[in-house]
Amino acid sequence: MLQLYWTVAALIDFFIIYKFNIVTSVVDIVWAILLHILILALLCGLHLLFLIAYSFTVKRNEEVKNIHNSYRFLLLYSLKLYFQLARVKIRVSGLEKVPDDGKFLFVGNHISSYDPMIAMWTLRKNNLAFVSKKENLDIKFGGKYILKSGCVGLDRENNREAVKAINKAAQNITDGVCAMGIYPEGWVNKTGEGLLPFRNGSFKIAKKAKVPIVVATIANTRQIDKNRFFRRTEIRFRIVEIIPYEKIADMKTNEIGEMVHEIMYNALEKK
Repeated sequence: MLQLYWTVAALIDFFIIYKFNIVTSVVDIVWAILLHILILALLCGLHLLFLIAYSFTVKRNEEVKNIHNSYRFLLLYSLKLYFQLARVKIRVSGLEKVPDDGKFLFVGNHISSYDPMIAMWTLRKNNLAFVSKKENLDIKFGGKYILKSGCVGLDRENNREAVKAINKAAQNITDGVCAMGIYPEGWVNKTGEGLLPFRNGSFKIAKKAKVPIVVATIANTRQIDKNRFFRRTEIRFRIVEIIPYEKIADMKTNEIGEMVHEIMYNALEKK
């Protein structure tokens, strides 16, 4: 995305220079470079303004039955543009293990708010959306794109509503709307170490939808805000293991939680 805007900015820059004969000496080249940067910034600003304006077309109470829509496209490629501007490099391993049909439950460790963004972009071809705290769906402008991308809001303080969210997520997978992801820790782990205790109800999604569990780990997303725009941040995203449904079919959710916790913890320790 950034490459596209960079190219467009270069073409506009060249046209202006040629039309108005701006570069007449070596010193003027500096002005040409500054003009290119200015045009690029304007294009990025227009992208943001369009994103905000287009969000007003979202009907919040409309059920999402197809995530292959303009809203998800804009969300994903806006994330890509942001990662490029913020100098985020994602190193991925194990992607070939992920089912192509988009019928799975994705789980991982949760160390920053960037984790689901990284996962959605990385697994965009696998149609991943997330069970997300309901407050995220209320984010001004951005929350509407999250909603239209197949994400399901979860009220962590209301058990009855939480059950509805789990059922909705399972139904999304069963109906082929999208794969679903959830963070079993329930909260962002701010300790910087290991894993928080799991909320094992998360695994009911896989049980109800009768799908495999994709276990992943992510590292270094906390550094994005610290390094943003000035230093490159390398994110390590790893698909650790695919647990087939047959293996969990007769297990209780707490047993599944213990197994996944061990797999994830060992993978993080090795890193």
